[in-house]
Amino acid sequence: GERRVLLFNYRRHGLLAVDASNGEFIWHATVEDEPAPWYSGSPLVLGDVVILPVSSQEVGMAVNPLYGCCTTSGGMAAFDINTGEKIWYTPTIEAEAQVTGSHFFFLQEYGHSGAPVWAATSYDAVRGWIFFGTGQNYSHPTTDTSDAIFAMDAKTGEVQWVRQFTANDAYTAACNIIALNHPNCAKPTGPDVDFGAATLLARTKSGRQLLIAGQKSADAHAMDPVTGEVVWSEKLGRGGIIGGVHWGMAVNEALGLVYVPISDKGITGFPSPGEPAPGLYALDIETGERRWVYARESRCPEEECVFGFSAAIIASNDIVVAGTMDGMLEAFAAGSGEVLWSHDAWRSYAAVNAVETTGGAFDAHGSMIADDLLMVTSGYGYVGRQRGGNAFLVFQLEAGDE
Repeated sequence: GERRVLLFNYRRHGLLAVDASNGEFIWHATVEDEPAPWYSGSPLVLGDVVILPVSSQEVGMAVNPLYGCCTTSGGMAAFDINTGEKIWYTPTIEAEAQVTGSHFFFLQEYGHSGAPVWAATSYDAVRGWIFFGTGQNYSHPTTDTSDAIFAMDAKTGEVQWVRQFTANDAYTAACNIIALNHPNCAKPTGPDVDFGAATLLARTKSGRQLLIAGQKSADAHAMDPVTGEVVWSEKLGRGGIIGGVHWGMAVNEALGLVYVPISDKGITGFPSPGEPAPGLYALDIETGERRWVYARESRCPEEECVFGFSAAIIASNDIVVAGTMDGMLEAFAAGSGEVLWSHDAWRSYAAVNAVETTGGAFDAHGSMIADDLLMVTSGYGYVGRQRGGNAFLVFQLEAGDE
């Protein structure tokens, strides 16, 4: 008989299927085509097939100077939802990595590598295609599949087209150390402006379908989903290693708007030329023109207080909800950008489980709206020296609110 299945990925350990009614284990799958996969992007279920984005741990492993960087590729995998059996795997770099040099006299260096897939895919049911963005290369020589958008056949994993937006972007976490002098930091070092956020398929008011992608360079791009041809590109800020667009955008087709959150926060010791322009930008889906922008001053001069939108955002019919790196959760009128509601999460909360609880930065995963509830986590200090915390917040609309 049929059973309700809950699917989730565990960052280092792969894809798990459990019975949604009782938590009973069903199957566990990993991508064995890559020696150091990372599972960051959410799986997508298409009938009996589960599509799983694949990133690579080497971006962090490279911090060890005794590690021979780098040999792995990102990719996309498909599994049978009933058995967990792999149906296909397509790497973002087809060529096998080759030895390119050495350091410390005995440690070999390798390339091509990288082009990880960090985020979930979008899906076009008419064509049966999936769309996703890739990250930077980890080492030289670079490929034409990094910092790129892919269109792929969901049934076969066959690549339909690839559009690269930033060439020769080679970077690992080793580049954050000792003034870019680490042996596993690619030279020349790229700006690390990958596509970390999921792509969006949206219809314009005239009925045209566009594929929209936001990049850590602070660019928003709209493409023809059939060909990958660029319809418009808008540079909204300076971008950088933690965004530009970091975790996710949102769209309101009825208003013809795409909402683009810009972080533009720099990291100490890593070059980020240009003036930051953090804020929430509402662009016309058809043309990319700005319809409204929300920005404000940071709440204090310290690094943890820097204003900007890094977390994924969410749009409903009437509002956009976005949390800032300096701990404010805000609801905006979808058409005008007017701030309708604001909550400062830099405080203590009385938790339902009696654990000492404080809020902090809003980053990474965005809010979720369900019926009259708004749910979000607060407290993310992983990058950017932001204020950590451990709050899961649930808000409810008051009766009578429009």
